[in-house]
Amino acid sequence: MSDYDTALDLRARLLGVLLRDARLYAGKTVKDCAEVLGVTPATIHAYENGDKSPSLPELELLAYFCDVPLSHFWGTAALSEKEEQQRASLPPPAILEIRDRMIGAKLRQARQNAGLKLKEFAAELGISPGTLTAYEYGERPLPLPELEVILNRLGLTVEDVLEPYGVVGEWESEHRLFERFKRLPPELREFVTEPINEHYLHLARHLSQLPTEQLRAVATGLLEITY
Repeated sequence: MSDYDTALDLRARLLGVLLRDARLYAGKTVKDCAEVLGVTPATIHAYENGDKSPSLPELELLAYFCDVPLSHFWGTAALSEKEEQQRASLPPPAILEIRDRMIGAKLRQARQNAGLKLKEFAAELGISPGTLTAYEYGERPLPLPELEVILNRLGLTVEDVLEPYGVVGEWESEHRLFERFKRLPPELREFVTEPINEHYLHLARHLSQLPTEQLRAVATGLLEITY
């Protein structure tokens, strides 16, 4: 066997391992994957054993079906290994107490800014002043439905009290940013993802941070150049 054939064989076997890993991770059977591709279960077994390899369109469909990123099949780490790494980086349970205090402090500040006295606000919410105090000082976890009621009354949203930093905060922030990106018109998404347009994005960000007067001066200068 030539070096070229050896390299192809190794790649096929690695791909097979990753395919099986993705299928098991997603809880799919060999039969499930075979039906999706319109092939026999024996073909899926051949793919996973590295005896044969799927085409790119087949791989794309399997990635979609198993809900794993296509880039997984260009790596070497199993999804289970990645999950263990993520779990290892989880913050300790003590972070819950810290978060309760942070949320409580923000609610207390918002209540005071709104000119609401603790006893009056507690009565409005239908809870005791002691319970509201415990919430505001993070001494008691605040159930989500009650938190939403308090936030709505104070003119805030859940996003205003989400964790901004740390592993969980960064994970949540990335997901929210991606959801916003998906809501952009297709032509804007394409523009943003083109590397050649990166300097335009930096310029737009810089302009958005300018004071109104400076921004007006820039606009005037552009008009003078144009006309």
